This record gives sequence, structure tokens and C-alpha cells, in this order.
Amino acid sequence: MEKLIGSGDDGMDALRVALSGSIPEGQQMFRNELFERLYSSFPRDPESRVWIYSFEFLPKAYTAPHLHNGATLFLLLQGEFEAHFDDGTVFRAKAGDVYSEPIGKIHRGHNPRDDIAAIGISFSVTAPDREHITNVIAMENDPLDR
Repeated sequence: MEKLIGSGDDGMDALRVALSGSIPEGQQMFRNELFERLYSSFPRDPESRVWIYSFEFLPKAYTAPHLHNGATLFLLLQGEFEAHFDDGTVFRAKAGDVYSEPIGKIHRGHNPRDDIAAIGISFSVTAPDREHITNVIAMENDPLDR
């Protein structure tokens, strides 16, 4: 089975999402459902902006404090990820997890691993009059202040 990032016997297979090798014998195509649920946070405006991007966090790296101004979904392809919110809540994800971050909640993203990058894909839908992400100067309960 091929791996998205790297391969071989490095002991990190559990931290990587397999993106091939899942087609059952006798079939030509297979959809591996990762996320399916009703989601009411998408803007209703027909002019909403869509942003799809990949991200990579080096080991132990943090983002700047920021917030998302629209519905944002993430698929973590490799490693582990933490979102540290200003209310002290910490959300944790590992390779293969799909998660959404709440709109307008200040947080910092973090790769807690010291041996592998956190890599993923994000999908954001934002009202046309807003930026997808707003960086902020400071946050309550900043994990870098601990």
C-alpha cells in the first residue's frame, strides 16, 4: 500500500494516511468516506468564497494566534495537530482525522511532535466581505506563555 508522504520502515505508518491501495478486488474505483454530516455553518450567500489549501507544520511549530471567519474543515494527512483555543480548550487530531474549527474563536495551531511534520488539506467557505483568516496580536491562555 502506497503512502502519501514517505514510505518504508520508519515506524511512522500510523501517522500517515494511505491514499491508495483501498480498491476492492474486482472494482475500478473506491470512495473512502472521511467526513459526512449536516453542517449549518456554511454562508448562504451565493457569492461565498471558497479557499482550499495544503498546510505543513514543522515539528514543534505553532501558528500565530488567529481566527477563521467562515466554515473551515481540515483533513490531517500526516502527523498530529493541536488547536489551542483562548478559552483553554485544546483540540487534538491525528492523521486521518477530519475536523472543523469554530468560526470566530481565537486559537493557535501546533504540531506537538518532534519527529514528523503535520501535513494536511483545508477547505474554507467564507462570506464575500470577509477574509478567510484574521491574525490577532494576542490571545488568552496562549500556550507559548506557559
